[in-house]
Amino acid sequence: MPADERAHALDLARRLHERTQAGDVAALSALDREIGTLLIGLAGARPLDAGTRSACALLQAAHQRALALVRREHDAVQAQLLDLCAHRGGRDAYAFAAE
Repeated sequence: MPADERAHALDLARRLHERTQAGDVAALSALDREIGTLLIGLAGARPLDAGTRSACALLQAAHQRALALVRREHDAVQAQLLDLCAHRGGRDAYAFAAE
């Protein structure tokens, strides 16, 4: 991988880490697309050198942490939805009584 691609992978890993630490789930989508583009470009590349493998390992680790954040956020939203559904009857009764 040329130095610019290695630098790009390291930059993506850094930005992914920063956005994950900030809990910025919305920003992760754009970064995920950038990662996909980089990895597609690397897919047909010659054998990767040690520096490239190291950069990819850092990116993969940052991506796993981001994925864990997204899963936690998903689980929290799912729990909220289940709670809303469980209490729908009560809210509907209050709304009906207020009419």
